[in-house]
Amino acid sequence: MSILFLTGHPGKVSIMATAISPFASTKETTNYARLCRLLVDVGSQVLRSTFDRIHPPATLHTVLGSTSVHYATLQSLYKGRKKVLNPTQWGKLYPSHAPVSSAAFDITLLTVLLRNICGLGPPVNGWDRLPLVINISIADDIARVKYYRNTVYGHASQASVDDSSFSAYWQEVREALVRLGGARFRAEIDNLEHDCMDPDVEEHYRELMKQWKKDDDSIKDKLEEIEDSLDNTRHTIDKIEIEVKEVKEKLGSLTASAEKSAQGIFDPTELINGIRQLYKTSEGWLSPFPWCEEFQFFLGNIFTRLKVVRRKKTRGEITDVFVDMSSILDPYEECSAPRTVLIEGEPGMGKTTYCKKYAYDWAAKQQAPQGCGSTALKLVLSLKCRDIHSDVWEAIDDQLLPLGIDEKVKEQFFQFIRENQSSILLILDGLDELPSGKLSMFSKLIEGRELPRCHIVATARQEAGKEVRKCCDALLQIEGFTEKHVIEFVIKYFKERPDLATKLSQRMSRDKNLTEIAANPLNTALLCLLCEEFEGTLPESRAQLYLDMVECVLRRYRKKKGLLEKIEDLTNYYKPQLNHLGKVALKGLLDDKLDLNESELRNHAKDLTEFGFLSVQPGGSKLRQTLHYAFLHKSFQEFFAAFFICSQIQSKEMKPEELVSDPKYFVELKQILLFSCGILAMKCDEQVVALVKSLTNKVNKKKGGGAKIVVEAINECKREKSDFHSYLSKLFGTGLNLTNLDLSFNGISDAGATCIAEAIKVNKTLTNLDLRGNGISDAGATCIAEAIKVNKTLTNLDLSGNGISAAGATCIAEAIKVNKTLTNLYLPVNVISDAGATCIAEAIKVNKMLTNLELSENGISAAGATCIAEVIKVNKTLTNLYLCGNGISAAGATCIAEVIKVNKTLTNLNLSENGISAAGATCIAEAIKVYKTLTNLYLCGNGISAAGAICNAEAIKGNKTLTNFYLCGNGISAAGATYIAEAIKVNKTQTNFDLPGNGISAAGATCIAEAIKVNKTQ
Repeated sequence: MSILFLTGHPGKVSIMATAISPFASTKETTNYARLCRLLVDVGSQVLRSTFDRIHPPATLHTVLGSTSVHYATLQSLYKGRKKVLNPTQWGKLYPSHAPVSSAAFDITLLTVLLRNICGLGPPVNGWDRLPLVINISIADDIARVKYYRNTVYGHASQASVDDSSFSAYWQEVREALVRLGGARFRAEIDNLEHDCMDPDVEEHYRELMKQWKKDDDSIKDKLEEIEDSLDNTRHTIDKIEIEVKEVKEKLGSLTASAEKSAQGIFDPTELINGIRQLYKTSEGWLSPFPWCEEFQFFLGNIFTRLKVVRRKKTRGEITDVFVDMSSILDPYEECSAPRTVLIEGEPGMGKTTYCKKYAYDWAAKQQAPQGCGSTALKLVLSLKCRDIHSDVWEAIDDQLLPLGIDEKVKEQFFQFIRENQSSILLILDGLDELPSGKLSMFSKLIEGRELPRCHIVATARQEAGKEVRKCCDALLQIEGFTEKHVIEFVIKYFKERPDLATKLSQRMSRDKNLTEIAANPLNTALLCLLCEEFEGTLPESRAQLYLDMVECVLRRYRKKKGLLEKIEDLTNYYKPQLNHLGKVALKGLLDDKLDLNESELRNHAKDLTEFGFLSVQPGGSKLRQTLHYAFLHKSFQEFFAAFFICSQIQSKEMKPEELVSDPKYFVELKQILLFSCGILAMKCDEQVVALVKSLTNKVNKKKGGGAKIVVEAINECKREKSDFHSYLSKLFGTGLNLTNLDLSFNGISDAGATCIAEAIKVNKTLTNLDLRGNGISDAGATCIAEAIKVNKTLTNLDLSGNGISAAGATCIAEAIKVNKTLTNLYLPVNVISDAGATCIAEAIKVNKMLTNLELSENGISAAGATCIAEVIKVNKTLTNLYLCGNGISAAGATCIAEVIKVNKTLTNLNLSENGISAAGATCIAEAIKVYKTLTNLYLCGNGISAAGAICNAEAIKGNKTLTNFYLCGNGISAAGATYIAEAIKVNKTQTNFDLPGNGISAAGATCIAEAIKVNKTQ
């Protein structure tokens, strides 16, 4: 026996036969079928919606047309050796008798199109692995849906999924689909979760899932083979092109050189070849750690993958436009012919390495000839700003030209540069490292007062870059490694120890701070070395991390020197040398100096230069008569400065309050302060307690300013198997005498939230706490909830725009059941869903204090709204309820309308952007006819149309309390506006009526204008 089942896209029905299910219908088999339906039905709608946003239906025929850039791609997928697209799919792309429409594309075809013609880069972890939680790009969410499709299909043999797995899968897939398709899909998905499914329907979706998996696997294999084949072909072609180019250039160079010599014309070829050779030898290899000689990078193979993005010149805003190394001088939307480019970035992000790589690629002839628009680069002049002592010409001579060069030849070479400016690139690496007084000279060079046609690429830290931004045609930001490339680096480093690669990757995936540290390529390398040294175990504290690095470096130093005596605490053993290094480091930071000369090291010079914390800075300079050194990275300089300060505090030569009194330690020297707290926490409890007390007093004096730094400092004091940091958090809370604490948009995350939670458990003064936009998840919310159970003063708590789900909301709900002071709770722009809303609703049944509740944009559907409605029937304190931007629909609005008829306290109700339609608006209208306390009502963006507007107009004719009514963006048209105008004529209480974005036309506007003349209140 078989049944007929109707399925297909809106407006199109197909009939397919389905066999009777071999599985008995149970709760578990229904779970599996529901997941299949979610993935197949809603998944296809969402992917189609995503595709339509990228290629709108109105222009789809052009996108797919034979003159389009995508046509060749699709042809190769259809007619290529692997034939990824079948004739049926090709027919949908190029129908014979109807216009092309994405409505005809099945889910498999949509997936192929999104991967190949929509400009989506591959996800961070690739198309076939589950993305990290923090990765939520379009490509990542498509990969996430596919991953859970495969996971769910893994249950196909039994066609069943238990309840706990079902809930977990449903939550993950729903959030991915809502991010891809928009909030409008949330209500549909939530309704689908509870829809009835008979056994025949279940079997139908099981079969659809099976077919989708089969089609997708086939296409995946073909695409991977094609991509591998294309990579091999490209590699072969590139190799041949380079070889042919080199032969041609050598022949041309020899011919030109011979002709010029015969004519007595200057030929720069020999000098240019000398500069090429200099770059190949001096810039080709990078050895960042002198104490680890085996750890070297060959620039020919790496650092093409640093993340470089374009910035807008107007406000310096960072865009999401990635810029390839070979195209930094290409035209873009703000400049058709960029001559000067500024690359900014934090210390250690790879600015210098980027310059080295560019110079090396030119020297090795790996840069594309069109690297400067249409003109080939004849010469790249890469200068290190820290070694510049005069003007640009002396710098070129000093850093790039051979010793003892004839003055006449040198001047001829300089003249060659002046005559060929448009074919020459000048790299100025480290504008922030120019000697004092030289920046203005080089700013004029960038402005074009000298060498006005020469291409210039300059690098600088952001604080120094602002001095020359206005002179540059293009601004770029170097952001170091992406997460994907961090993982690639770790895997490559530990190719002989994959177990350590796994340990470090897993640690970074769960530790946001470590992930941020690893964006810096130098730190990534350091983490690998430390992970190797400690067999995969890394400390929580950054201060402890650097202390461990110092121990690691000193052990390698002793091993290299053949010093075999085992010493447990090398940091203490070499404390005199390290203290002196810290003193020099601190002086340099206070003087804004990044390097030091040998004389500053005094009698410790031999040890300190051999330890490996400093690198020699020769810079190819012929002018330097003494050796100069620099720290491997600014963070090492900051760490050793803190090490010295801590020694001063421990020996009583300096008091903690002296450190805190200098405002520099809260801004440019903040990292020294944080390192100091962390180091003291490892050495002396008494001193770190004194430091936290001093920091707290500073925050009190600054009315809350600097609170984030105190939170960061306390988190630096974490110790393994110790709650010392919790004690310090309570110390901070006890000493804090403020009533308002604003930590909004500070990125404190769960670690910071935990610290604040411990503080407010014991604080006696705080009434307002603002934690908006801090990346706080359920873990942090749970800690905050535990704190407000016992706090006796807090009245306002704002947790807007974090990442709190139903689990976190449940804990907060339990807390407000017992809290006796909180009157305002703000939780908008989280993901608490119906489950979280239900728990909050249950809590306010018993809470007698809460007057304001903000739950906007939380994925709450009609089910959640119904629970909230039941509560406000009996609640006697709530005056303001905000539920905008959810998906409560007409059903939810109807429930709320019924209860506000009897509620006696609610004065402000916001239901904007909830899709309540005319039906929901009609119910609200009936309620406000009889409700006597509501003064402000928001119904914007609900599609209530003229019908809903007419009902509300009738209602406000008799309403005596409403003063503000917001109906913008509802499409009420002139017809609805006419009825509202009539209502305005007779209503004597309303003072504000918001109606923009309704298409009311001139006629409707005229009616309202006439009504206002009659009404004297608006």
